[in-house]
Amino acid sequence: MRTRLFSRFFLGCAVFTAFFIGAAHATPEPPASADDFVDRIGFATHWGYPDTPYGYAYDAVSKLLADMRVRHVRDGWHPRERDLWEKYGIKTTMIVGPQQPLDQTLKILRDNRDLISMVEGPNEVDIFPTSANYKGQGFPEGPKNFQNDFYNALKADPLLKDLGVIAPSTARSDANLKLAPLRSFDYLVMHSYAGGQLPSSSLGGEVVNNTLNATRILGSGAVLKPIIVTESGYHTALGANQVIAGVQPGVSEAVQAKYLPRHFAEYFNAGIRRTITYEFINEFKDEATNAEASFGIVRRDLTPKPAYNALKNLISLLSEAKWDATKKVWEAPPVHLRALDFDLEAPPSVHYTLLQKSDGTFYLLLWNEVSSFDTEAKKDIAAAPVRASLKFATAFQAAHLSSLTSGEVRHWNTDSQVQLDVPDEIVVLQITPRKRTKFFWPPGPPQNLKSETTRNSATLNWQPVRGAWGYFVWRLGRYLGFTEKPNFHDANVQPNTGYPYEVRAVGVVGNMSAPVSIVAMTKNEFPDLQVTKVSWTPAQPKVGEEITFSATIKNSGTAASPAGITHGVAFFVDDQFVSWADTFNKSLAPGQSITLASNNGPKGKKSFSATPGAHTVRAVVDDVNRINESDENNNTKQITLTPAP
Repeated sequence: MRTRLFSRFFLGCAVFTAFFIGAAHATPEPPASADDFVDRIGFATHWGYPDTPYGYAYDAVSKLLADMRVRHVRDGWHPRERDLWEKYGIKTTMIVGPQQPLDQTLKILRDNRDLISMVEGPNEVDIFPTSANYKGQGFPEGPKNFQNDFYNALKADPLLKDLGVIAPSTARSDANLKLAPLRSFDYLVMHSYAGGQLPSSSLGGEVVNNTLNATRILGSGAVLKPIIVTESGYHTALGANQVIAGVQPGVSEAVQAKYLPRHFAEYFNAGIRRTITYEFINEFKDEATNAEASFGIVRRDLTPKPAYNALKNLISLLSEAKWDATKKVWEAPPVHLRALDFDLEAPPSVHYTLLQKSDGTFYLLLWNEVSSFDTEAKKDIAAAPVRASLKFATAFQAAHLSSLTSGEVRHWNTDSQVQLDVPDEIVVLQITPRKRTKFFWPPGPPQNLKSETTRNSATLNWQPVRGAWGYFVWRLGRYLGFTEKPNFHDANVQPNTGYPYEVRAVGVVGNMSAPVSIVAMTKNEFPDLQVTKVSWTPAQPKVGEEITFSATIKNSGTAASPAGITHGVAFFVDDQFVSWADTFNKSLAPGQSITLASNNGPKGKKSFSATPGAHTVRAVVDDVNRINESDENNNTKQITLTPAP
């Protein structure tokens, strides 16, 4: 099966090339900087917890962190962050909140501006009152007012105004809607745990903290902002399922070592500006049974888990910057990126990330994005490798393949085709191209970039560029694809939203033009789902009978609801969640209705056992906010049920 899977990001020009003028071209792919990939990796820490290794074994823990060459941690303020910066060049994304006066927070930031990478708003404000309470108000007004006051004060400070500010984080599916519209930040935020599932599932799947939910805090009509992930990851406590945010299965240590590198690569491909995983080291003694104690990649006894070694190997392969403790600066050679011309023949489950170093060497990260762990049986899945064929437009000097976990290395020399088996973990194909002595100027940037939009699509048009072979298009940092024509159509957008796009021209030897940018605002047309009727079977139930609930839902909006997305309905009896309907995923046209019956429930059954007395039955359509609507506050209808004796 032939497939084209896109790599991601930004391009420039270089004195190396992977193909020649006149060669039979495949499809060019734009690489990203290998060192930029490394710089987007971070870990959550808790330096202020004295009863954990962060406190009583700081020297050993910080050395383990530095040995990985990690450059970013996320924490509240602690004086040890000064030591991390000065010794190892590790910067802190600092969480702030209303727990202390605003002027004290600003003073800490001013005094430590050199080591603060970004500032994150209050943590999970919908479940932690200490993060939400501000000037006598709780969620949602408290954190909204705090974020506005903090952002305005920081941006008015000459020393701090260039510091990036991240939105306050939330935990529940409806919380961002309650905070909206809130825009006093530079970056959106996600706490996107995959719940033991494969890494890509937490980006756009039907989970609380996916990319769509992250944007809802902005409110309708806003221009999108880039996303920072400040919590994510996998725990290895297979003796427990409970974590702070509810039930979240764990994985084995071996699978954590497969999933976390894939996790960073999937998020990088999605345009996430930094991904911080929770967390670096296991905190407490009950590692086997306490999930909250076991998210680390280092055990409490300071021995590395396999994930530590896998990530250390990945960073070692890709990193170029060196920390100069005297100058207090990371020094790296300039990287002039150039497209690589190749075809990949592989099943769709094979994903990749294309990177390049300053010497022109390409690093192709490949993995089979399939499940590696059965979360119900709590066992590893023996996923068989899949065959992939890479065909390059010209021969390269050499290539070798490295496994992050086994250390296996395979070599190819002076060839234009590579056959390999791709496992369910990242393998790195290092490609050394032939040098060229002749320099070719890049084409000029596209001119007169314009956009045309509907409610769910954006079409870009620009003038043809002389000497350009084609064009690359990105949306908010996510690479969308290559086109030979001076236009591009994007059908994966939401209504009444501003989407930043970037377009670059590419020449026949891979040199790239400067970027041109535009914001395309989609049309303000939305579906609006409402529950118009609640019923049950049997129609006149008696005490002790099993009752199946139904709800009639209607689209009262100005646009059809999206096809392929579950139009779910949750049923509650006296505020107890009893069942749901999740079988309908077709489009509802404006004015169209459909009746949905419960088909399952939290206890594995679709019905409710009738008990004596009057009960309030409540039906909620789109209960987990899968669908953007014009009105998110009219999705509920309730009715009284009184079973006969």
